[in-house]
Amino acid sequence: MYKQSLLSASIVLALSSTSAFADDYALFDEVVVSATRTEQNKEDVSSSIESVSAEDIENQMSNDIKQALQYTPGVEAQGSGRFGISGFNIRGVEGDRVKLMIDGVQQPTPYNPGASEQRKYSNAIEVDTLSVIEVNKGPASTLYGSDAIGGAVLLRTKNPEDMLRTDGDENRFGIKSSYTSADEQFKNTLSWAMRKDKLETIVMATYAQGHETETHSSGSEVEGPDRGAANPADTELSNFLAKAFYNVSDSNKIGVTLEHYQRQYDEDELNYNGYQLMPGFVYTDNYNEDTNKRFRATLEQQLKLNSSIADSLDWSLSYQDSSTLNKNYDTTGFNGRRLRERDASDVNMQIDTQLSKLVNIDGADHEFTYGFTYLQNDFELDNTDHKFDQGTVTPGSTGIPDAKITQWGVFVQDQAFFMEDKLIVTGGLRYDSFVADPSTDDGYTTEYDKNEDDAFTAKLGSVYHINDNLAVFGQIGQGFKAPSVYDLYYFYNQGAIVEANPNLKAERSISYELGLRGSNEHARFELSTFYTDYTDFINETKTGQQGGKDVFTKENLDEVTIYGAELSSTINLDSLIDAPFGTYTRLAMAYADGEDKSTGKSIDSVAPLTGTIGLGIERETFGSALNIKMVAAKDEWNSDDNVDVSGYTVVDLTAYYRPVTDLTLRAGLFNALDKQYWLYSDMSGSAHDSQFNTDFKSQPGRNWGLSANYEF
Repeated sequence: MYKQSLLSASIVLALSSTSAFADDYALFDEVVVSATRTEQNKEDVSSSIESVSAEDIENQMSNDIKQALQYTPGVEAQGSGRFGISGFNIRGVEGDRVKLMIDGVQQPTPYNPGASEQRKYSNAIEVDTLSVIEVNKGPASTLYGSDAIGGAVLLRTKNPEDMLRTDGDENRFGIKSSYTSADEQFKNTLSWAMRKDKLETIVMATYAQGHETETHSSGSEVEGPDRGAANPADTELSNFLAKAFYNVSDSNKIGVTLEHYQRQYDEDELNYNGYQLMPGFVYTDNYNEDTNKRFRATLEQQLKLNSSIADSLDWSLSYQDSSTLNKNYDTTGFNGRRLRERDASDVNMQIDTQLSKLVNIDGADHEFTYGFTYLQNDFELDNTDHKFDQGTVTPGSTGIPDAKITQWGVFVQDQAFFMEDKLIVTGGLRYDSFVADPSTDDGYTTEYDKNEDDAFTAKLGSVYHINDNLAVFGQIGQGFKAPSVYDLYYFYNQGAIVEANPNLKAERSISYELGLRGSNEHARFELSTFYTDYTDFINETKTGQQGGKDVFTKENLDEVTIYGAELSSTINLDSLIDAPFGTYTRLAMAYADGEDKSTGKSIDSVAPLTGTIGLGIERETFGSALNIKMVAAKDEWNSDDNVDVSGYTVVDLTAYYRPVTDLTLRAGLFNALDKQYWLYSDMSGSAHDSQFNTDFKSQPGRNWGLSANYEF
């Protein structure tokens, strides 16, 4: 921490002594949306916001969201392999405590019943279609409601103006092809954008084929739990995005969006061959066929008003159907040859209305933002067990009931500008209502009453511009998370017993953040500290034994705290020390710690100390970057039986070249030193006495990628 503080102090000293450049260099040119639900300069935002642009995604040669966020301090996407990315971790909070939205459409709560045959995650995302990824760190319930207790990840897909280069009538086409060696994936994306008179459109189509993502292990011929190499798999992905906008007038714009995503993952599950769960249950001939789909349709309108209550009105109506079908084939002595089909789906209807009004009160400008959100989600499970030797087809136990979830909320926010915009104060208030109404079927016969909850959440933040180069910011915010259907009703009775708890209370949090940010023509930086106190934190705990089986249930913990500090900075070496034009260096660090106050034990989701150093050059026709990521060991777990994870350093190299204006060639070498390492999140829950080889969860060794992008 001393080195981090020393670096911050040096940057602050440099910035505060260069006021001669104040008129020419803004604190931050970056515009963000997620902090206030309206476009704001990052310099005026009272909390930490991270953003990754489409250009960043391209230059890093990111093939998915996980790779796109790998250098972002305090943030990571988790999971890989058969079930894909499982969710996001922001400052030690993960899973359904982080809200994910695509173009404002809320994505379903992740479903993980614990057994190996089924997962349903909100990972049906094609990065080639994204214009920006924004991460709102810390509780964001005042803006986005339940499930944003740990923050929010907002993805915005590309609009026609992201591809078009003029303001007049125009047609542009794009072709992008890429290859990555870690999963032997070939991917092609075609795009077309058009503007003619009052109509604007964009169409993007992606198709990819590949295989399993390799691990850093030998022994591809080994079968059974000792296997360290990844299971052989074939993957196929397709995505289609179409948008059309019509400018009825200068004050009236109507838009339609259609999107369809599908991923097929077929795996020969060799590491389970010979695995014995219990006598009579030795698994052989294991393979899986998984299909992940998402369809979205949105109708939206943007209106400019001349009204005493609003200057603008934006509304949208969205329909989304997401589903995951997991087919699991295996043979055991007890069941013979069988197929377990696990089909999960979420069908959402969402209405959003947002208004804004700028007024002047006693010489201070106030930007009011207020609105209403309504979401109805129908969650269904359809499980079927086929026993081929017996010739039977029966409903499979689902573990949780089908349910209809209804959420609605109203919010208001005031962003006020005082002292000639030196002091900016932002206050917000929101009310949320949540209802989960379970139903019974052949797969789940226990009846439960509906679960209802509601909450008021508030936030208060401010930014004070010390001068044109430095600003201090701080925020106090509340969070709220209603228990999910899985939290409330999940029941399991195989190798262990998991009991339902329909009496769970909603989680609450209060977060404090204080930071300093600044920039001039030489550098920019942001240093932030945070402390979050969670009450009624929902956690699965062991309650005893029954019939020789461990018994678990979800419980509300009394109190959990997570705290830490983050630093990010960029220094333009060309202006500072006369390095070659376009040369820069970047530094990012993230530290966090957490504790369950009732037991004094660590929180498994809190990441170890992480740092990234980058050195690069960016010019119009060429550029390159060297990124070094360093992660400390993870040896503090809630369970003493969890394996420790060693620290590691990974080196990545990327470069691009534009031989002509519209053609960009890129190449990357990743894990250049061929380091064997494990992500701490992959090893959470891995016991010392596990039958399975830990190499199976290792990350790829040295690998490379190529891409070509041509627009005309």
